[in-house]
Amino acid sequence: MNRKNFIQTLSATLGGSALIGANSLLRAADNRDAYGGWTGKKFEATGFFRTEKDDRWWIVTPDGNAFLSFGINHFYPDLFRQPFSQDAWQGLLGIEDLNNNSQFYPAIKRWLVKTCNDYGFNTLGVHNSLAMTNTPEPILPYMQSIEFVDIPHWKSDIPDENFLDVFSSEFSTRCDQLAREIAAPLKDDPYLLGYSMTDCTLFTEEDLRERTDVIGGARRESRIGWPRRLRNLGADAPGKQAYVRTMQEIYHDEIDSFNETYDTSFDSFDALAKAADWRPHTDLSNANETRDNIVFLQACVDAYYRNAKEAIQRYDPNHMFFGDKLNANTDSLDTVYSVTSKYTDVLLYQMYARYEVQEPGLDRWKRIADLPVMNGDSAFTMVTDTMPRPYGPVADNLEQRVEWTEEFFRKAFARPEFVGWHYCGLVDATNLIPRKKERQHSGLMDSFGKPYTHLEKMLKQCAAELYEIAV
Repeated sequence: MNRKNFIQTLSATLGGSALIGANSLLRAADNRDAYGGWTGKKFEATGFFRTEKDDRWWIVTPDGNAFLSFGINHFYPDLFRQPFSQDAWQGLLGIEDLNNNSQFYPAIKRWLVKTCNDYGFNTLGVHNSLAMTNTPEPILPYMQSIEFVDIPHWKSDIPDENFLDVFSSEFSTRCDQLAREIAAPLKDDPYLLGYSMTDCTLFTEEDLRERTDVIGGARRESRIGWPRRLRNLGADAPGKQAYVRTMQEIYHDEIDSFNETYDTSFDSFDALAKAADWRPHTDLSNANETRDNIVFLQACVDAYYRNAKEAIQRYDPNHMFFGDKLNANTDSLDTVYSVTSKYTDVLLYQMYARYEVQEPGLDRWKRIADLPVMNGDSAFTMVTDTMPRPYGPVADNLEQRVEWTEEFFRKAFARPEFVGWHYCGLVDATNLIPRKKERQHSGLMDSFGKPYTHLEKMLKQCAAELYEIAV
């Protein structure tokens, strides 16, 4: 079924009055194209999303119109299939069985079409169930996840082996296989914005240190990370060889200088190459070791991004490359951005903070690289009876949450480099959901589908004024 036929079928299924709603998802106003782009500013049409800069940075739709991405995240089946809210959602969706996918998927997709149209969302962010949203056809521009390394910040258990040797031929082969599997089938899809990789990758010592809890609520022990893992491999490992080359450059091929930093007694860099498991821990008080690890980390990230991008473009040369969603709540983004910016079309970052806290970083990053910027996941939260520990900046009440949200929307999109915000959470993820017992996420509506009215009204207004704010 093509997109036109899907919309017609969707509209007929929704009923006569809903025909306007379904079509307005594509044309929210007379000055919007089928992708949600603004027809008041035109560029060359290439048939795919891309970026271009004039007086500011823009994403450009396949039809050649200016586009700024206001997206939604965390649209997953289990949020709607909980016993405590089952009756409410079955009533809202007009179905008898939430667990029957033949009923549930079409109904939840119809509901999402209407909801996105109501709020003004024009993008499905990287954290969504594409099985729910993109079958048989995409309903909105969307992002595709392709995870070449499994080392996200939110997992409580990440084995050392997950820090793959990114210098090895095995890693190149892995990238090729995943790109062939995921990217090749999407190369001609005009609704795909592009590819994102790992969610807040564990890069720096700050990322890797012990956490009393992660997003899921469990304690996480400190992790080893790329510099420590690869420097402790054997002489045959490409990553170990890359580490030794990096140390030779830093220490001008003087092994005595290296030994002085590490209190070691290697007689040559060849001896260092042969030494496995020689330094499993980092002395954080040793400034030279910290510097060495950062320099080598950047070399690792360069190899990681080069392999990933080359693999994707081998099978899909048409779409943008966003790279990892970089964690700006730690030192991660600032540490690796000088490297990642050489490969990405857009700086995709995550930062849960008010605008005044994000602003210095946004100012700093635009001095590092002249790229468009997108906050790929964030929101402002509040405590309720079933959300005692929500993730993100916690407002005192709904009014303050509305104030903080509007402030970020208007001030961020007014920046000439800012091209997108993907909102964290459509529906409340409360502690009544098993995976949310310890940490919760605040949505735009409660667990029963009832909107937070003041928040809804404000976001609708902001979305309607999006392109006015930007210019």
